[in-house]
Amino acid sequence: MTPDEMIETLLDPSSGADDGVLVNDLLSAFWRGYPIENLRKLFVPATLGDAAFLVSELGQKVRPLLHEVAGLMESDSAGLRFDAISALAQCTTWEDGWAVAKIVRALDDPHEGVRWMACGALRYMESSQIHAGLEHLRSHEPNSVFAGFRNAFIAIERRPDIAAARLERLLKSDDPIARRFGAAMAVRPRLFIDHAFVGLAATVEDAEVSKLIGEAIERPLPPWAGKSGFPKA
Repeated sequence: MTPDEMIETLLDPSSGADDGVLVNDLLSAFWRGYPIENLRKLFVPATLGDAAFLVSELGQKVRPLLHEVAGLMESDSAGLRFDAISALAQCTTWEDGWAVAKIVRALDDPHEGVRWMACGALRYMESSQIHAGLEHLRSHEPNSVFAGFRNAFIAIERRPDIAAARLERLLKSDDPIARRFGAAMAVRPRLFIDHAFVGLAATVEDAEVSKLIGEAIERPLPPWAGKSGFPKA
């Protein structure tokens, strides 16, 4: 079956084909060079779950479909939003602040799994991506909790003299969104994870923050960076 036929079969509810097999075969076809623009055909209600899975797996390759991927963040399905964050984290750049902002806003998602995914994305994304998203939020939502994250991020990333104080302010905030953002910033792998930052975040009495910190201690660097000898306190 050709990739074109796979898409047509997925779009046909009466086909009786095994969608799981077809979607994985289609994923392989995209990796082999099948035009990514053809994935746009699956962004319809009947196959939106298949589309979300594919974009989460294809990562940077789905940049031509950035607007469609970002649109998944408006879905009522937590699973679709989860997959969308994975894709957006990989296919956005410093030019896409509006799209990165959707990841930051997901720190306030009603679903814990989506909030966890947003924290993980912010942990590993490039500084230029995060800065673009935070600048968008500062400009477009000046009265929101997100508006203050830009200056905090700059301090944590570039001002070692005040970084710990700004991080502590986030982690001890009464707003759980700020605490989640602070936790994600605390465990960002620079050349190494800062032990002082992690220790500071570990004192916060917030279940989601504690979970993120525990995972960061076990896996301090991105999966592609190999193992690291990060000692436990």
